Amino acid sequence: MTIQSALVDHHSRFVALWARNSDTAVKGSEIANNLLEFYSESGRHYHTMAHIEFCLSLFDQVKGLCVSADTVELAIWFHDSIYKFPSVENEKLSALYFMDVSEGCMSDQQRQKIFDQVITTDHKSRPTDPDQQILLDIDLSSFGRPWDQFIEDGLNVRRELAYQDDDSFYQQQIGFMTQLVGRKNFYNTAWFKERFEKTAKSNLTRYLDQLRQKGYKV
Repeated sequence: MTIQSALVDHHSRFVALWARNSDTAVKGSEIANNLLEFYSESGRHYHTMAHIEFCLSLFDQVKGLCVSADTVELAIWFHDSIYKFPSVENEKLSALYFMDVSEGCMSDQQRQKIFDQVITTDHKSRPTDPDQQILLDIDLSSFGRPWDQFIEDGLNVRRELAYQDDDSFYQQQIGFMTQLVGRKNFYNTAWFKERFEKTAKSNLTRYLDQLRQKGYKV
């Protein structure tokens, strides 16, 4: 599949999703164009359309477990739509962008549900809502990829945050990863635990050991 045909497929998929959930289906094409442009911005290396594709590929396998599959899919599309440097509120900005473009297009109840789902992708808390749990597991599933892919993802995040010095970047990473690996269960749902838990914990433990060997306090 060529890049151009992939973009057409992404565009068509989002337009169909928006049409199923919106009173103003015609607006879906404009929003799809904006999202594809956002995920292609210079300076992005991890939070790109490739990440959304990866999330959607997993979503397609678990959507039958969702209470509201379309709501989760919309949250996937929007959760990294705004990625500004050096903002620490990109999830909030992404959620607000969704609220802006969805105003008058769907019920306030559905909009609030998607807003809340996007906000939770800051991973600062562990939700009890089943759809939020699935969304967060999808977003964290890259930690459970094979080691080479896990490292490549990490290098891409480092490229995005090139403005940070190594000490700042790696101490931030250590804090986040230590929190994740210290959980009793890395993932929230059985489907992801069975497929990614062991590899994710192994990857993080190995990575933190490497940072410790480089002299960082872990």
